[in-house]
Amino acid sequence: GGKTNVCYNCVDRHLEKRGDKTANIWEGNEPGEDSTLSYRELHEQVCRFANVLKSRGVKKGDRVSIYLPMEPEAAIAMLACARIGAMHSVVFGGFSAEALADRIVDSSCKTLITANGTFRGAKAIPMKPNADQAMESAGERMGEPVETCIVVKRVGEDSGIACEMKQGRDLWWDEAAAAVSADCPCEEMDAEDPLFILYTSGSTGQPKGVLHTTGGYVVYAAT
Repeated sequence: GGKTNVCYNCVDRHLEKRGDKTANIWEGNEPGEDSTLSYRELHEQVCRFANVLKSRGVKKGDRVSIYLPMEPEAAIAMLACARIGAMHSVVFGGFSAEALADRIVDSSCKTLITANGTFRGAKAIPMKPNADQAMESAGERMGEPVETCIVVKRVGEDSGIACEMKQGRDLWWDEAAAAVSADCPCEEMDAEDPLFILYTSGSTGQPKGVLHTTGGYVVYAAT
């Protein structure tokens, strides 16, 4: 019968005593490409992105696919989903468009978070074209389109990576986050409310979505 929120446990409860301490450390693709976020900075970014999701109609119980490289936005997106009670489904950024589409369809995701591209060594690799292909395929199979695609600018314009943005569906992460409030209260969640879906590889058939609940995941992480 208790109420909780995983984002509150990960971020908010640390603000009073640890607000200026480091919460997230990121090491990028090349030496010298790195960043840190304090709990206070992380809290602001999570709240802003949670409000971006809410502005696009995402609510408690909805599913959100996250198809990103290893970068701070991946953690921020997961925490933002948990904050508003949406389930996140992380899909490995190296998977094909078909594999991404399978997971979008199975979980009935209406929202996808991706990047314009990523890096494999020094080489820039496109991601958004894969996401576009996956959304088109998933929309046909579900009988209704993916409504929102939020795109992180991971690679620069000088990389040669093309990134087509569909009017009404696609928006840039940084622009959307700058346009919303940094105030977003946590959704109260029951212990058995879903937290996220994690899919098996699908190497022996269709990928199976494993559903983790809020209370169980937090207790196990703590132990």
